[in-house]
Parts: sequence; structure tokens; C-alpha cells
Amino acid sequence: MGEPPAPPAPEPVVPGEPGGFLQDLVDLYFAPRQAFGRIVRSPKWVLPLVGALAIAIAFTAVWSSRMEPKEFLKTQLQESGHWDRLPPDQREPILDQQAKFMPVFVWVGAVLGTVVFVFAIAGGLLFVYRFFYAGEVGFEQALAITSWSMFAISLVTSPLTLAVMGLKDDWNLDPREVLQANLGLLLDKSEVARPLWVLATSLDLFSFWLVFLLASGFGVACRRPTGAALWGVVVPWAILIAVGVGWAAMF
Repeated sequence: MGEPPAPPAPEPVVPGEPGGFLQDLVDLYFAPRQAFGRIVRSPKWVLPLVGALAIAIAFTAVWSSRMEPKEFLKTQLQESGHWDRLPPDQREPILDQQAKFMPVFVWVGAVLGTVVFVFAIAGGLLFVYRFFYAGEVGFEQALAITSWSMFAISLVTSPLTLAVMGLKDDWNLDPREVLQANLGLLLDKSEVARPLWVLATSLDLFSFWLVFLLASGFGVACRRPTGAALWGVVVPWAILIAVGVGWAAMF
């Protein structure tokens, strides 16, 4: 008798096609691991980075056109405690000088700062997940995860920030502190030590959201659950907060 015929070979599993830009964006809000599954498989980072950059430029254009540089700088100096250290006869000249250069710094921060921030976060987390998690993550995948995460969050926070400024009719507020979805709601900035204020305002819902998205993306890339990948983002984030608190304590 001849040998029985070999069973037919299973058909190769072909990965599904990417869901498209809008589908990936929507799924980042409602099914992030599903979205990152497609993003990691086809890591296109240019378009979301351009989107995040466009949002930063639009925000800066609206805010800077309504903000008064001298008033904004004066408030920042007063809240930091540096205003009282300046000789009274030098306060106005210093404000005038800094106000001239402020638009340049604002636009450089919006354009260059956004790009540098995305690349720095992507590079730092790439090191973490390759070295400590032994994950097979490429730089383009890290850039795609970071760019998409930043784009999805800035698409929510930037309009909300402008809306709050408009409702308060105060465009001289610090944009970083407008959305008080943090422990700063329980404190009076004028009465607490600056390091405590920095710590309280660093623990906000939008930062938690960013940490969660980054952990979800790198978890998919490393084939780990989000909970297991979470520490790869939480620890560096906690270090950055500690540095910020220490800086506030020194200056």
C-alpha cells in the first residue's frame, strides 16, 4: 500500500491592509491597540508628524495674535519670583527687551520644539524597549507610535486650550496650565511652593493619556500587553517629572 497523501499545506496568513489615515486616527481614541497593530505593521510617521506640526502652528498663530508679550512675561516673572529680584528701574527695560524676541521664541518652540520633542521621545523609548524589553522595534516604528500619539492628543488639547482662553477672555495665560485636569485644581499657585506646583500640574489626565497611548503602541511593537509595557514609559516620565521638580526647587 502506498503512503497516504500528505495534507494540503495551510494557506499563508496575509496581514490585513492598513485601515487608512482617518480609520487609524479614530481607532486611536477607541481601540488603540488595534490602531497600533496597523501602524506598527506599516509605520508611516510623516503624515501624523505633519499633522501635529500643523496643529502647533495653528495654535501659535491664534494665541500669539491675541497675547500681549509684555503682560505675559510680567506674569511669568511674578509667578516665578524673579520679578521681585529685579531692580525696580530695570524691570520695564528688561520686559521691553524680552518682548521683542518673544515672538521668535514662540514660533521656534512651536515648529522646532514639536519636531525635536517627537524625535527625542521616539529615540528614548526605542532605547528603553530594545534594551530592557528586548523588543524588535525599529526607529520608524518608534517614530510612528510617537507621532500618532502626539497628533491624537494635540488634536484634542489645542482646541480646548484656545476655547478656555477665549471663554476667560484672557490670552496671557500660560498655555501649559490652561487645562487644569490635574492636582493643581486643589492648590493655590500663589500660596504653594513652586516645586509642589510643578509636581501637582505634571500629574494630569492628558499626560496619563499620552503615557497610555505610548505604552499601547510599544506594547504592540514588542508583543507585550499594555500593562507589561507601561513601565517602559512610566519610569522615564517619572524621571522627567523629578528633574522638573528639582529644577524648580533650585531656581
